[in-house]
Amino acid sequence: MRKCFFILCLALNLAFCKYEMSDEFKPFFSKKNCSLIMDKYFYVNCYDYAFKGTKAIAYEILALNLYKEQLKKRPKFEDDTNIAKKYRSSWSDYKNSGYERGHIAPNASFSYSVYSQRSTFLMSNITPQNSNLNSGVWAKIEKRARQLAKKYKRVEVLNLIIYDKKPKFIKNKIAIPKAYVKVIKTPKFKECYQVSNKELKNQNINKYKKSCNALLNF
Repeated sequence: MRKCFFILCLALNLAFCKYEMSDEFKPFFSKKNCSLIMDKYFYVNCYDYAFKGTKAIAYEILALNLYKEQLKKRPKFEDDTNIAKKYRSSWSDYKNSGYERGHIAPNASFSYSVYSQRSTFLMSNITPQNSNLNSGVWAKIEKRARQLAKKYKRVEVLNLIIYDKKPKFIKNKIAIPKAYVKVIKTPKFKECYQVSNKELKNQNINKYKKSCNALLNF
């Protein structure tokens, strides 16, 4: 069914294909693992109330969308009103925190339409991220996913956000992630990375490649 839907999207050149998650990624989006599972149409978010942040986000990148004219103006960050106020984060919570508002579903992969781009600026898609990581290795891994999407027409991406058992917090008790995992699934293979949420001196993404089997079964 997923394959048929994808072929239809390609044939009709649809801008707003709804993301249909593969079975391999579904265990990370269970009610046991997530306080709230949110289908954002372009991606799916496993949100955790205790951390006031996401634990997993999955989406697809289509080559046909990357070749469209991309929006240059970035929208404003928005509170996610699908989350009860006491569990959600706001733009102001990050002010003077020492951390950047790091996208999990990246703006650059969804800037082909106002609707897709705006969905990535929901605060539920944001975590406190080290600035060096955000603009360095993490951005390069995101770019790698887009490169593979162009090569294979489509990739599916799973992001896992790892927290300490007793995490540190920024304002409003928003937990600071310990590390990030990104799984890039092409039609032929998977490529997986894990990076710590800190300044990384080595900017070569190959240093952070990991065994996909180990990451998907931890």
